[in-house]
Amino acid sequence: MKVKDRMTPNPYTTSPDTSIGDTWKLMNEHNITRLPVLDRGKLVGIITKKDFGSRPDLNLRGTSIATRYFSSDQEQLIKKLKVRDMLPVNQSLVTISPDTYIELAAKLLRDNKISGLPVVDDNGKLVGIITQSDVSDAFLDLLAINHKGTRINLLIEDSSQAIIQIGNILTKYGCKIKNLVIMENNDDKPRMILRINTTESKPIIDDLKASGLIVEAVLVKQ
Repeated sequence: MKVKDRMTPNPYTTSPDTSIGDTWKLMNEHNITRLPVLDRGKLVGIITKKDFGSRPDLNLRGTSIATRYFSSDQEQLIKKLKVRDMLPVNQSLVTISPDTYIELAAKLLRDNKISGLPVVDDNGKLVGIITQSDVSDAFLDLLAINHKGTRINLLIEDSSQAIIQIGNILTKYGCKIKNLVIMENNDDKPRMILRINTTESKPIIDDLKASGLIVEAVLVKQ
């Protein structure tokens, strides 16, 4: 799965010369925490709600400009200040390509401690944005967590042999594998997490045990 499969295409943006009032209103109306800043189509920065919160003279966090009363001085400041005045100095932009695999997006988000990544093509054009929530949803789908079926945890010695045994048993019952993950354990046998497309799994579990495989846990999702 690639970033382009999970990103939000054509995201909302702002410009360096847009007033902070209009930008804050846009972010509030669409529940946006990170907003790309484009200057003549080129990505020049990211403005976040945290940036607004760093200005005590504005006192905007948690408020809606459309409904909040401001003093005349604050009104003038909101209209006068532009996005360029709020952007962090020497901001380091972390971007990602739409053809990058989703795993790298997860790593970049974690390593840089950010909640979203602008997605840019080979020409540097902003084509989307991918967030922590997008990545989390992608992994949930990859693991088939929300799908009907049975999850079986197995402790295995030889993954290749285990897959052959499992394949033979599932073929016998006409079942399909929805997801299969192998996790290494430091002090124990590797754990295989197997998800199959049936809730009628007792005969399958019995055959897995009879074949010598160690069934650690079973979870059925209706």
